[in-house]
Amino acid sequence: MYRRIILALTLLLATGAVLADAPGEAIFSEPVIGDNDLDDLKGVKKVAIASFVVQYVTVQNTNDGGALVNFDSTLNAEPARLQALTEKMYQNFQAGIKEAGFELVSHETLIATPEYKTMQEKSSKTPLKMETGSPGSKSGMYWSYFYTPDGIILNLKGDEYENHKKGYSGFSNQGDDTLTFAGRIAQSSTNWPYYDEDLQEALDAATLHVRIFIPITYVWSGKSYAGPWTHYTNGSMAAVRLGERFTRIGIGYKGDIAKIYLTEDVMTKGVTDAKLIKETTNLFGKVTGREMEWTLKMDAYEDVIPKAADHTLKKFLAKIKENI
Repeated sequence: MYRRIILALTLLLATGAVLADAPGEAIFSEPVIGDNDLDDLKGVKKVAIASFVVQYVTVQNTNDGGALVNFDSTLNAEPARLQALTEKMYQNFQAGIKEAGFELVSHETLIATPEYKTMQEKSSKTPLKMETGSPGSKSGMYWSYFYTPDGIILNLKGDEYENHKKGYSGFSNQGDDTLTFAGRIAQSSTNWPYYDEDLQEALDAATLHVRIFIPITYVWSGKSYAGPWTHYTNGSMAAVRLGERFTRIGIGYKGDIAKIYLTEDVMTKGVTDAKLIKETTNLFGKVTGREMEWTLKMDAYEDVIPKAADHTLKKFLAKIKENI
């Protein structure tokens, strides 16, 4: 994984398989996609966006209690900007569905159904802040703000995302370490697939459940050997991106749930700046640590994230189209 991420960053800094609208613009790497149960989607022609959740991480700490990246004051200076960004991604996705050749149930039709009103009553209000973990904990620390478009429910459990294929080793059930314990319990207590099946029947359509996960820190670790010595390395950097596993679409159809998700991060370039504060070295003069000051370029963030999300979700839609 470490080598893959370094390769992605190298390509972003060079010219390889990256995307940009114009020279000098912030760019992002191509999405790498996994899927489960797409054979269940045969016959899907009409779809409704039943949930659309954007998770903006604003504070993140490494899982070893190391470097802290804190963009909370920048990202939350004007919450209306994150709401507008969420609405923009939602509108882009609506357009992408139509471009892919699906019939889309309109937003107004969706939220007017009694079945969806029931789901709205059970949804948490947004924006919703969740703080999880602490420095030194196994999963690290996240401050996340969950946003949804106006009228759309917050659904973090209904697509059963934990059962995802990891590489080529089969299936691995993993919980969501970005949610508080209370948040996980709250989401688990609502049987979203039950209500979602009623919605599918009422609309005569498949339901799409989208989550876009935007972490801000990348962490790596490794080890090397020199004679009898083992040398361990670890580090972190500010890295605004679309995060693997939680950036996904769950597709509900006739009571079944198929999933499409990122298996690797979609890396971005040009969204953060870094300033070296100081370096620490060992007795042999080898650099063992660097203290960095990271800043977030909000204009670049608002530019590149919707483009990266739009491109990624279009790839997801193309994957659905291949399997119907």
